Amino acid sequence: MSQKNFLSQKSLQKLFSPKWMKGFLICTAFLLWGGCQTMPAGYNPSFETFEIRKLTESGLVNVEIKFKDTQIWPEVEFYPAQAFNFNVSKLKIGIIGDTGCRLKESSSKKSYQNCSNGEWPYAAIIDKLSQETFDFAIHTGDYHYREQCTDPRLCSGYTKSIGYTWAAWWDDFFGPTQALFKKSPVLLVRGNHEDCQRAYSGWNILSPLNKDFKSPCVAVEPYQWIDLGDIVFINFDDSAYEDRKPLKPSEQQTHQDALVNLAKRIDETKGLKEIWFLAHKPVYAYVPSKTEPNVVDTITPNLQQSMQAAGLLDKIDYILSGHIHNQQLVLDNKNLTQIIVGHSGSALDPFGRKIKDAQLISTTDIKDHFGYAVFERQGFKKWLFKFKNQEGQLDLSCKVNKKAITCTEPKAPKKLKI
Repeated sequence: MSQKNFLSQKSLQKLFSPKWMKGFLICTAFLLWGGCQTMPAGYNPSFETFEIRKLTESGLVNVEIKFKDTQIWPEVEFYPAQAFNFNVSKLKIGIIGDTGCRLKESSSKKSYQNCSNGEWPYAAIIDKLSQETFDFAIHTGDYHYREQCTDPRLCSGYTKSIGYTWAAWWDDFFGPTQALFKKSPVLLVRGNHEDCQRAYSGWNILSPLNKDFKSPCVAVEPYQWIDLGDIVFINFDDSAYEDRKPLKPSEQQTHQDALVNLAKRIDETKGLKEIWFLAHKPVYAYVPSKTEPNVVDTITPNLQQSMQAAGLLDKIDYILSGHIHNQQLVLDNKNLTQIIVGHSGSALDPFGRKIKDAQLISTTDIKDHFGYAVFERQGFKKWLFKFKNQEGQLDLSCKVNKKAITCTEPKAPKKLKI
């Protein structure tokens, strides 16, 4: 057996030193509550039993969540799936994404969003969205963001909970989303904040796999093929997909079999289905340049290249994502429409509506231009996209038929085309 499989005597002495063991015991205690974050102290929120109706490949699945004051995590019960009953020819969908309150720390900086005031508007957005008319809602991922907050001056005022606990999940998502749960079913996309290194415990019951809070994490969940008639929504888990640097050969293979399978499955529809690809991390998108003002950079094209290699890109009509903290409409040179709704609560990455030659239309041009969307089907592969701000006011209305996007700004009537 290799020597690297053993700890040296010196390493063991260091490992079990009194100073290290004290830190280990403290951190272990906090890990039981969801993370090694100590500000502020945790609490166990009380709530009435509620249900979530999830859109999955097998149908509508009801999940009942019950309060237990003797448990850190609540009791969960799943019910058998029921058949869909939507009028797909006139389908209306409410859309939100990247909703959690951003509390993050790294070795280089701290990023704190005040969760206790209007700086985090998610509850207000849910209130406005719940007043809209739609058949079901889609969440494009990143539900939980209250990861770390240790500043003794700020944290206790910004949030009551922190870490990967039920309390933080309740404050960040389950609590403020109650009105939406009561109104409609939800199609839930997994974000990178819900991967196996982060808040997967809360994701377990949102997952199409219908797991308990305490179930082991699944790094890459199987895609969901949600067939509603002449329209299919593919719920694809790319939460663990590298999107900041080039992929290693082993990473390139992670999703390849599933992507190839999807391409074959779409071919079998013989063009009779409208195909939507839902994934938290986008295929095409722009981010503000770190070096030049009013300039945007394209994201790392890892997923784009993987889908291209699988022969999938020219078989999809629309891609819906989050991850980038703004709203975007992007039309690539193959006339494939990428939509991003990632501006429903988490601190924004703002930039202007159309920058230089980028094939992009966006409403998130200032740091507090949060919002949501309502999509109304107008025919086969034809839609009316309505992007609204946190007050429920219309920011942008876009007629889309895959090969063209024409948007109108109601406040200053002019047409934007890409």
